[in-house]
Amino acid sequence: MLTIEALNELGVNTQEGLMRCMNNENFYFKMLKMGLSGDYFDRLGKALMENNLDEAFEAAHALKGVLGNLAVTPIYNPLAEMTEMLRAKEQADYVKMYKPIVDLKNKILALM
Repeated sequence: MLTIEALNELGVNTQEGLMRCMNNENFYFKMLKMGLSGDYFDRLGKALMENNLDEAFEAAHALKGVLGNLAVTPIYNPLAEMTEMLRAKEQADYVKMYKPIVDLKNKILALM
């Protein structure tokens, strides 16, 4: 079950996220579900598998903004690092970097 406590245990800064959602827990959960369920995760994964760094950057950058606003820091932090690497077009094993991001996203979604 999705609770503030469960999110806190996963490292989400719920205090900050709630503040940005007018301290409305239901609204925060709704925005969280929308942010984690959007197609940007699929677009990012597909672009990374195809080594399309430009498309991957666009998707990662969009996700970074959404997840930063919701203070989902355990996903935001590695995603922010990946975004900057993609911006610089650095070669890296992005698929490997992406796996723990998706795993945590799925873990949060499973709570909903």
